[in-house]
Amino acid sequence: MTIDAIRRQLDQGLTTSKEIVLRYLERIARYDAHLNSLADLNHEAILIAEALDEERKKKGPRSPLHGVPIVIKDNIFTRDTMRTTANSRVFDNFYAPFDAYLVTTLREAGAIILAKANCSEFAYFMAMGTMPSGFGSMHGQVKHPYDESVDPLGSSTGSAVAVAADLAPASIGTETNGSLMSPAQQNGVVSLKPTLGLVSRSGIVPISLSQDTAGPMAKTVKDAAMLLQGMIGKDPDDVATHRTPDWSVDYASACETAVRGMKIGLLNFTNHENGEEEKTIMAEAKRVFEAAGVQTTPIDHVYDLPNNLLTLTHDFKRDMNAFLARIPHAPVNSLHAIIEANQANPRRHLPYGQQNLLQAQATDERLTNPAYLEQRIKEMGAVNAFLARFDKHDLDAIVTPKINGYAPVGGLPSLIVPAKKMPDKNPKGLLFIGRPFTEATLFALAHHYEQKTDHQSVPTSDHVNP
Repeated sequence: MTIDAIRRQLDQGLTTSKEIVLRYLERIARYDAHLNSLADLNHEAILIAEALDEERKKKGPRSPLHGVPIVIKDNIFTRDTMRTTANSRVFDNFYAPFDAYLVTTLREAGAIILAKANCSEFAYFMAMGTMPSGFGSMHGQVKHPYDESVDPLGSSTGSAVAVAADLAPASIGTETNGSLMSPAQQNGVVSLKPTLGLVSRSGIVPISLSQDTAGPMAKTVKDAAMLLQGMIGKDPDDVATHRTPDWSVDYASACETAVRGMKIGLLNFTNHENGEEEKTIMAEAKRVFEAAGVQTTPIDHVYDLPNNLLTLTHDFKRDMNAFLARIPHAPVNSLHAIIEANQANPRRHLPYGQQNLLQAQATDERLTNPAYLEQRIKEMGAVNAFLARFDKHDLDAIVTPKINGYAPVGGLPSLIVPAKKMPDKNPKGLLFIGRPFTEATLFALAHHYEQKTDHQSVPTSDHVNP
């Protein structure tokens, strides 16, 4: 079911939030022992649903999310009966002392936090290259819901799989560099990585505050828009949210905005040419948009964004240490303590090592290293050259079948929609990239593409691994 379908049924009195929660708990019991997409269940979800059902009767719904169950990635703090572990044994039995700001706004909108989703350990900043995506020492490996031979990708692996397998109508994941877009593509769901600052970063276990953001994962573009609406807000504890120009945008309504007259760039990386299948996807997108009166412009661009592992490694130590220092009763208070706790029990904690943590610990926490600063300047130069394409061609969005680093490194919004139906051995999505805070435009374009192509898949028991 979609959020929109649940909302309509609840509004018409055809079901209750309690019945919806019970439906998803039944599916979780049936399928998730195999998929391992969920880390922890909220055993008060039924009680919360009953309370929201009573509130609906007396006062009406708070928002379209009223009484809708969703899943939250296990690196986002929730102050309830569920642990927050980032899929690390170091955080075994850690209960967050407060809700992340985005969780507070979702609860205020009436959403039910049904479960925490498994993720790659420390959002895949543990042992890149040796540790499988979707794996963590605490909860193990997440599996692809359609085909176990397909890598489900991460780090928001469980968030994507839970939606694809219909264990929840929607979920929240996080991205530093591809961790929303990649698992969304691999599992055939929709996701938006918001502009840095549209969604608060408070209460999210960090990699780099320069790039980290949470975002919605859903079955449809409109569902993603409704979920984003419940996540945003000006957080007094997150300076990035203070630069957002307009909090009054209605993202669900934006999906219905006419796209005629808009301008999009059809991106081709000249040093990473599109393959035949990607060319077919782009040709279809061109036909769909031009038929709707959208102007399309071919854009050739040399992919020149340097690998940003160096800057992330430096940022991780600084931001993790600052984060842990502010958490009362945290099991550890520094990156160094995490490393030591892992080394004390390597068989259970370190099946794939912790080379990223060790590399980060060796950096200068002051962030004055010349190599770090030079790399940061190169990254911003590459992002600015990419953004110049928008000005040169007066574009509303750029579309490409290739997931790339410009949006996450530059803090730009990006939205991915399935470009093929699942199951598929080589899933593909169409990626929409915009200027900062143009999520409404991306929703309009992506919704139109989604409606005209119909590449969404409907999960069934036949498509979920037994």
